Amino acid sequence: MNSTFFGIELSRRALESQQAALNVTGHNISNSNTQGYTRQIPNLTSTTPQSILGSSGRNLSLGTGVTLDTITRARDMFVDRQFRWENSKQQYWEGRQDSLGKIEGLLNEPSDDSISNDMTKFWTAWSNLSKDPDNLGARSVVREQALTLTDSFHNIAQQVSNLRQNMNETIKTQVKEINTYAQQIKDLNDQIKRAEISGDNPNDLRDQRDMLVDDLSKVVCVRVIESKDTKFTDRNVSNYKIVIGNENAENNTLVDNGTYRLLEDPPPQNDEGFSNIVWSDDTSTNVDLGVKFGTLSANLEIRDQDLTKFSAQLDSLAQGIASAVNALHQTGQGLTIEDTGGINFFTDGSDSPTLDSQGLPVVTAETINLNSVIESDINRIASGAQDSTMVTVGDGSVAIGISSLAVGWDALKDLMAAGKLGATDQNAFSAASLGDYYSANVAQLGVDVQQANRMKAGEDVLVTNLTNQRESSNGVSLDEEMTNLVKFQKSYTAAARMVTMMDDMLETIVKGMGITR
Repeated sequence: MNSTFFGIELSRRALESQQAALNVTGHNISNSNTQGYTRQIPNLTSTTPQSILGSSGRNLSLGTGVTLDTITRARDMFVDRQFRWENSKQQYWEGRQDSLGKIEGLLNEPSDDSISNDMTKFWTAWSNLSKDPDNLGARSVVREQALTLTDSFHNIAQQVSNLRQNMNETIKTQVKEINTYAQQIKDLNDQIKRAEISGDNPNDLRDQRDMLVDDLSKVVCVRVIESKDTKFTDRNVSNYKIVIGNENAENNTLVDNGTYRLLEDPPPQNDEGFSNIVWSDDTSTNVDLGVKFGTLSANLEIRDQDLTKFSAQLDSLAQGIASAVNALHQTGQGLTIEDTGGINFFTDGSDSPTLDSQGLPVVTAETINLNSVIESDINRIASGAQDSTMVTVGDGSVAIGISSLAVGWDALKDLMAAGKLGATDQNAFSAASLGDYYSANVAQLGVDVQQANRMKAGEDVLVTNLTNQRESSNGVSLDEEMTNLVKFQKSYTAAARMVTMMDDMLETIVKGMGITR
């Protein structure tokens, strides 16, 4: 015969289990708006049945009630991996979109305050001078437009330099962020493992770790490798490993259970004085961050490729303008009878400018300047061809040639054929004109911006879809939790009613049996 108190013990287990399930449901409701929280599920399971002897002499299994076996998280590891993958790509394109937009803003095209407009005014000033070479007003306009054009080059070159420096500082900050994430995740690994070894299932700590990994995936590509620790066969204890960047690269592990690696902070500098991303225990090789993943990769690409390319194109344009104008200007002379011409219109602004083999200054967007001699004396502007008789020249042929550079290279054909342009950068001369060269570069930048916008929009859709998938499984539905409240509360009430019933039965046994009436 079963114990008299068997039913009370069975009811106690039911009360305890349903109350625990109610507490889990309440925990879900309390954290319905908590960022990174994963819905928890109370898993109720029947306890080990009791074997009793039946009337036919056979053993029968009699259920002994219910218990709360585990509390698990409603987490889909596959969706997590896809989300972090697409999140890294989204952040990469968002980083490029933002940075390319800043570069596009530097050019300010099309507007009245742009290089293309300054170039147009510069060529127009030469065209007006060709019509009246002796006019001092026209000469002053040429000088002022030249100063405006060089100032524009200087301004953009400085802004490009500042942008690269700002990107470099951002990269240094991101290195610190990665190191901070690594240490925090390692600390959580230690806490989670200790809890798992003791038989606990630390769901809230796991949520904190997953949220850190999600944040880390914005900076670099992240892959999580979680496996069962084979040293523990009687309980679930996991190993947790994080690989960043190119997962196929050798030794790109950031965190491995209770150990972690740091990126070198501050990062070592390259030849240009910018930061390289290396491990603190291997400073000789840059970390392989993968292709098109995370804001760190985007910032490095913008700093080392896009801005470098843009700066080189700007330098090539400045060199092209200086070489073309100087080559023609050297063939003319100014208004002073003693002036036989032959001076450079543009220089690099130094007292001893660097010259190529043909005597033409080598300049960049940062160093191009109007010749100080011309700036102080507009009569030295060569508008006409040189005259060996030392008579003032007023035919305007040189000014016509320089103004024609706006549309092509006809005025330079003879000089090009004779190699009079020297060993200057020929990139600008590969286009139909200086204006076309600049326009082509601006158009390419526009294409890059459009690509970033398009890819960012596509990744936004993917991340939104994956976020919705996560929410459908991970998130807390208040309607569902309210239903669970009612379900567990009714079960608790029924178990309590069973206790009352068993109490009545015991009272009958204690007070009613064995009494003679």
